[in-house]
Amino acid sequence: MPRTLKYVALAAALAAVVTGLNVLQHADAGEAGPLARAANGIIALLRQDGGGPYAVLHQADVKDSPYFKHVDVYNLRNGGSLTILEQYRTTQQHTEYTCGPAAAWTVTTHFLGTAPDDEMAIAKIMGTHTAAMQDPGTNTRGMSRYFEQKGWIVHNALKDGSPKDFKAFRAFVLKNLRAGTPIMVENIDWGGHWRVIIGYDTMGDDQDANDVLILADPYDTTDHLQDGYGLVPAQRFYYMWFDAHLFKKGEQERQWVTAVPPRKE
Repeated sequence: MPRTLKYVALAAALAAVVTGLNVLQHADAGEAGPLARAANGIIALLRQDGGGPYAVLHQADVKDSPYFKHVDVYNLRNGGSLTILEQYRTTQQHTEYTCGPAAAWTVTTHFLGTAPDDEMAIAKIMGTHTAAMQDPGTNTRGMSRYFEQKGWIVHNALKDGSPKDFKAFRAFVLKNLRAGTPIMVENIDWGGHWRVIIGYDTMGDDQDANDVLILADPYDTTDHLQDGYGLVPAQRFYYMWFDAHLFKKGEQERQWVTAVPPRKE
């Protein structure tokens, strides 16, 4: 949940307007009209002026970057040393604080084809806080709440625990990916940031140091191609799997959530 303090007040204003709209959602069109227009104006301004990475989509791309190799992650195929959820769709978050809802949006899209809710609707259910509030962003309980209310099968770090060492982490990731399950994870990236593990490459050997983690990243602005994917050394991720004291004590390390829709009998 990267934060740009310049836009904190604007983000808070948006949250207030969205709350007001929810109160008036059953009012007649004449009453709600001015508030709806105000909300639309603020949303448009937020997206144009610091409204998360969606507002600057592809503006920092560098063609033929001398520093980053651009991999067509979307078209990578599962097999060999690579375990990946093929053709996983990504998104870029619309605010500075909704990485959790954006990550969840990709999970619902992965399973359902079309997400039933947009990013801000998901944020409301999750209880996501703006950067100006205490406990900013979305905690593990909030991430889980959205899927639980949908009747999905949810597991998370708070009730199921987390891998205690790197080998356990590797096994945990591969088990979920082989079952077709993306893993939402929060770590120190940007101070505290939700992404989704969608792939893992062992490189065909037993050298843990060269393992590669593939993530769907809703704040993908720094690798010269804003395609919503990130390639990260797996060991480095594991040993940086904590946040900058954004969550409550006891909930700041190795946070993850998986959610799977109920099977139809």
